[in-house]
Amino acid sequence: MSITNIKRNCMGTVSFDARFIGMRKDQEFDVYPIGQGESPTRIKVQSDTRIGYIDLTTGNVHLSASIKGGAQIRHLVATVGLETLDAEDLFNLKAHILGSANGMAGTNGVMYTDNSGALEVFTAQPQN
Repeated sequence: MSITNIKRNCMGTVSFDARFIGMRKDQEFDVYPIGQGESPTRIKVQSDTRIGYIDLTTGNVHLSASIKGGAQIRHLVATVGLETLDAEDLFNLKAHILGSANGMAGTNGVMYTDNSGALEVFTAQPQN
């Protein structure tokens, strides 16, 4: 498993392709914005059929099962730990997230996405 094709998306955050354990093919995952005051140690990620989070201090990946009609926030309660990102993938993901840090990261012309919390992805400590 590795993360590939990391790029900026329309929300002003990043997207990446990955195939984690239990997946037949790669899927594109969007990283949710990290607002000011939110913890940058655990990021939410979502694809068309899965939702979950990645712990940026350990690299642990937790995802829901594949959901035909599309994964939603309510499916976060049923995530399972799948695997751990290697150090290189974790560093690259953090670097791209840091590069997208901005209080007005993405816009549709009317509203903006606050991704200013992404400034702390390298310095944040795990929360107990």
